[in-house]
Formats: sequence, C-alpha cells, structure tokens
Amino acid sequence: MVKKARTRNVNKAEAKVYMDKGEQFLRTMREALKNEDWDAVGLNAIHAVISANDALLGTRHGIRPSSPDHGDAAVLLSQYEKSEDAKKNANRLDRMMRKKNLVEYEGRKLTKSEAAALATDAERFFSWVKSTLT
Repeated sequence: MVKKARTRNVNKAEAKVYMDKGEQFLRTMREALKNEDWDAVGLNAIHAVISANDALLGTRHGIRPSSPDHGDAAVLLSQYEKSEDAKKNANRLDRMMRKKNLVEYEGRKLTKSEAAALATDAERFFSWVKSTLT
C-alpha cells in the first residue's frame, strides 16, 4: 500500500513566498559555508529544500505537505512529479530529511564533510526546482 501523505492547499502567491524563503535559506547556507559554521550550513540547506519543495508542489499542484513527518515531503514529490529528474530529486530530498533530526536535535555537531554534502544536495535540488518552475 502506498503511503498517503497529508497535505494542505496552497495558492500560487503563497507558493512564491515559499520560494522566496528558500532563496533566503540558501543564501544563509552559503554564508555559513564561508564562515565554516557547519551546523548552520546543514540546517539552512534542509530548510531551503523544504521551502523549495513546497514552492514546487504549491505552484504546480496547489498543495504542500502538512504532516509532522518531514519525510512525507519526498513522498508527495514522487507522487506528483513523475520525471526521472523528479525521482532523483525526491531521493535527494528524502536523504536530506533523514538528516534533519541529526542537524537539529542530536548532541553532536555536523562535520565539514556532512555539511558540504548537505550544501551540495541543497544547491542541486534548488537548481532543479527553479528549472522545473521556469
């Protein structure tokens, strides 16, 4: 049985706000990389892709995830977007969402390599979303 993720309706104006927020998180992530603030890199990378995914689903399908399980964001993306690029990016999003608890709540700091991997994934995901929406 396919998991049914909870959603809420989103209009295009609201979806644009999510994209704007994602761009802010991405800029902050880049600044944190320069400053070697690895935890800030990770958290901003994750929030950038959450916002970008909300913008994509909101713009193209009028929805966004409303579940407390952030993994549902990747489930929805794979259910609504069917291209090979979408599948690859849903996997990327899922991988990043699985790191969210580590970044926010665990009692250890991110390493430079973990932060760099999250930043790379965020850049690639965000770039894909922007190209999909244009």
